[in-house]
Amino acid sequence: MRTWSDSPFPSREELSGVPEGKSISQDNGESRLVYEIKDSPGWLAKLYKRPADAGRISDLQRLVYLPTVMSQADQDLVDRCLAWPTTRLYDGSDLVGVVMAKAPDGFYAPLKALSGWQDPAPLPLDWLMKPADKCAQVGLRRPDLDLRLRAVEELLAVGDLFARHDIVYGDWSYRNALWNQHTGEVFVIDMDSCGIGSREWVESPGWADPLFPDRSRRPTVASDSYKLAVLTVRCLTAQRQDPVEALHAVERSTKDASLGGLLRRTLTATRLEDRPECAELLEAVRRIRGTTVSAGPSATSGSRAGADNVTTWVKVGPRAGAGTARPAEASASARPSGTTRAASGTSGTDGAAASNVTGSVNLRDRSAARPPASAPEHSPSPSPSSTGSGRSGPGPGSASAAGGSGTTPTPGSVPPASHTPRPAARSTSRSAARRAAMARGRSGRTAPAAARRPRRHAVSAMLFCALIAALCVARYVLGWI
Repeated sequence: MRTWSDSPFPSREELSGVPEGKSISQDNGESRLVYEIKDSPGWLAKLYKRPADAGRISDLQRLVYLPTVMSQADQDLVDRCLAWPTTRLYDGSDLVGVVMAKAPDGFYAPLKALSGWQDPAPLPLDWLMKPADKCAQVGLRRPDLDLRLRAVEELLAVGDLFARHDIVYGDWSYRNALWNQHTGEVFVIDMDSCGIGSREWVESPGWADPLFPDRSRRPTVASDSYKLAVLTVRCLTAQRQDPVEALHAVERSTKDASLGGLLRRTLTATRLEDRPECAELLEAVRRIRGTTVSAGPSATSGSRAGADNVTTWVKVGPRAGAGTARPAEASASARPSGTTRAASGTSGTDGAAASNVTGSVNLRDRSAARPPASAPEHSPSPSPSSTGSGRSGPGPGSASAAGGSGTTPTPGSVPPASHTPRPAARSTSRSAARRAAMARGRSGRTAPAAARRPRRHAVSAMLFCALIAALCVARYVLGWI
């Protein structure tokens, strides 16, 4: 199940539309109740202790719609690693909760206790902070370096996604991410508390950022990069103490000094601009693991919406080596919307059709895998019928399945496979003139004999004029005699 794209609910729903099923937790943090929605297995409703304020309402609305403008690679990461909020729950005019996906079964495991095996429970990332022997005692797999690196890679990939879209998570810690003991994958929870650009102050004990020493400075993606660096060191070393002191253990275990150097710069920087971006840490971990970046935006891209790999205008014209061609009398014109006009076949003075197409075609945002952006509530919303239900607002899944927004060029906008070269200058030799006339005949022009008629008419006219002139001269001479 995809945790955002497969949501069966619209982007906004009344509380009565998500009937209560099995209770998951009560009075935990900011929530008063989390329960599995009745008749919707795998989907949870999280109800807040108090209605959301105006800032929270705005951030949640943007979060719910944000995956619609992400690249397919980013959307796949959301669907696999994040409990992204898919629906805002309202009780009248109050925003009282959200709908989100339940963590997949791989992030649950039964633990062995003195009384026997317990029921499967979520595995927080905290288990990677424990010695391998402690994991084995409760029946978990001993986390080796490869499992630890995989978990770190996934955490940094999520952090890079957040940084590129200016999402501030803030509360990075052991308990806000789950761990799959078999694959090393992670699943980040409590996404609904994120801010856009910044967020209210939040911090777990032992995660204080030295460049954010008090609550007078709101957390940003820069503070997230520090906490992710701390989390990286602790996941790789299982040491909960000073992360700077544990850097030597990171270098020994990974046998890579570049990752240790990037972590040291992040942890010891005295200015925010001196901290490496999360994308640099991610690239270093991928280099150690030998993994490659999946298709999608560059890991170092600064685009907030996930830039595609086609980002420019491309000229359309005759192919190189096609010879000197007469410019087309009608060219393909590019429009801002990405549509193109078919080339006209208007004939020139010689009766030949236009032989080339010139102009530009905008290829940006032409990826068919990229879903269209859904309009926020203050903009015109898509038709409710597009959601497949009678509820208001588009469902997240319907937007992700749509194709790209670019218009496919018409067949007439593509340059012809071959070009008719313009004839060379007329030669003074009879043989050259004959070859040129035969070539024009093959290209659909008038036959060579007909092409010579204007010249014969000219000669006849000249002879007629000469005869008249001779008669005039003869008459004059005879008259004089």
